[in-house]
Amino acid sequence: MIWASFGWGGKSSTCFINGRMNSNGYREVLKIHLVDIGNAIGGSDWIFQQDNALVHQAKVNLAWFKSQIINVLPWPSLSPDLNHIKNLWGILSRKVCAEGKQFKTKEQFKAAILQS
Repeated sequence: MIWASFGWGGKSSTCFINGRMNSNGYREVLKIHLVDIGNAIGGSDWIFQQDNALVHQAKVNLAWFKSQIINVLPWPSLSPDLNHIKNLWGILSRKVCAEGKQFKTKEQFKAAILQS
């Protein structure tokens, strides 16, 4: 699993996650990768967009967003998926795996992602 963010002013670092994500793990990723970069990539009045994945909508994470004064864009259930990061993941996937390229190790795959 990979986590990253971007805004009009730039992008965050890329975070590779081992195993399955839970609400606590998601919050830790945000603490490390989102809070410091938010103002830099979005200006002083930025809004964070995420979908309705269970770990995103966990009560503990919604409370954390409020405590950090992070504005989260409301995302209605069963709405069309207009999440820009998913489009970016599709572009990255097509580029990294072009012409059916395969990787023997997870580290080779990570390196190819970071070089793209």
